[in-house]
Amino acid sequence: MAAQGCAFVGSTSLSNGRSTYNAVINQTENEQILSTIISRRYDETFGMLAVASVTASLRVSATVGANVGIGSNSGYAGNLVPLSAGVAYEENPTISYVPLRGEQFIERMLAPVSAEQMLLLTRMSTSEVEVLRFLVRRANGLVNPAYSSRPAGEGFDRFVDLYAELRESGSLDIVQSGEGQFEVLLHDYADGGSRRVEELLRMLGVRADQEKGAPIRLPLRFLVGAPRADSLDLETPSALEVIEAAAEGVEVPEAHLSEGLARSVAGADHELIAIRSSQREPDGALVAVKHKGWWFFVDGRDTRSKQAFMILRTLIGMRLDEVPPGPAVPVLTVPVSR
Repeated sequence: MAAQGCAFVGSTSLSNGRSTYNAVINQTENEQILSTIISRRYDETFGMLAVASVTASLRVSATVGANVGIGSNSGYAGNLVPLSAGVAYEENPTISYVPLRGEQFIERMLAPVSAEQMLLLTRMSTSEVEVLRFLVRRANGLVNPAYSSRPAGEGFDRFVDLYAELRESGSLDIVQSGEGQFEVLLHDYADGGSRRVEELLRMLGVRADQEKGAPIRLPLRFLVGAPRADSLDLETPSALEVIEAAAEGVEVPEAHLSEGLARSVAGADHELIAIRSSQREPDGALVAVKHKGWWFFVDGRDTRSKQAFMILRTLIGMRLDEVPPGPAVPVLTVPVSR
C-alpha cells in the first residue's frame, strides 16, 4: 500500500507542481520586465535575474501503529486504537537564479536587434500591433517617432501601414537570395495593389521597374547611413532602446512629476504600450508591480497593450538567452518551503 501510495503521490506532484512552477515563473518574469520599464521611466538603474534551474525533492513516509493494553481492562477500556496508519508527503523546491550582468549582458542590451530576430518577431504582428513600430528606428530616412525626440511627420507611420497591407494581401514577402542576402519581394500586386506599391516605393525614394506588374526585388539591408535608391535600408534599435521607448507610455502620477521623481515626456500619441498607474492594487491586470507607493500595471482588458507587452518580453528573452553565464557568475539558490 505504501509503495502504491508513493507512486500516486509522485505522479500527482508532477502534474500539479510543474504547472504551478511554470505559472509562477512566467508571472514573475512578466513582473521583472514591467519593473524594468518602470525603472527606466524614472531614470533608475535595474537588474535582472534568470531562472537557472528548479529542483523539487519529494519525500513520502508511511507509518503504521497499534495500541496494546497491559494490565487491568479498567485502565484502558475504550481508549485504545487497535490499528492506525498514516502517510506524510513533503515537497521542497529549490530555485537557482543567475544574475545577468557583465560585458556580454551589456553588449546584448545595447547592440542593435539583428536582422534574423527582427524578421522572426514580425511574424507576431497583429491587426492591432505592428512589430515594425517596435523594431525599426529608420527606414530609408523615414524616422520612427517613437525613437525620436524631434517632431516627425506621418511618413514612417504610412510606410508601416503600406508594408503591413501588402504583406497581409500576399504581395510582399521577405526572401533570401542565393548568396544568403535578404530581399523584399513585391509580386502579384497588379490587381488592386499597384497604387500601394507605387506609394511605398515613392516614400522610400526607390526607383524600380513596375512594368506590367512585374516582380520587384529590393535588397534588404540593415545599415545606418544615407538612404539608397535601389534598396530598403532599415536601422534597428537596441533592446534597451525598445525598453526606453516603451517607458514613454508609463502613466506617471502627478505627485511624482511635481516632486521631480520622474520627468515629463512628449509623444504620447506614439506610445508603444500603455502602462497605467493606481494607488490601489488593480483588478484584472495582466501584470502589476508596486513602485514608490503606487501600482503600475498593464490592463488585462487592453488588447493592444497586452500584445505589445508579449512582443517586448519575447524580444528581451531572445536577447538575454544569448548571454551564457560565465564561470565567475554567482548563482543564487533559494530554498522554498511548501
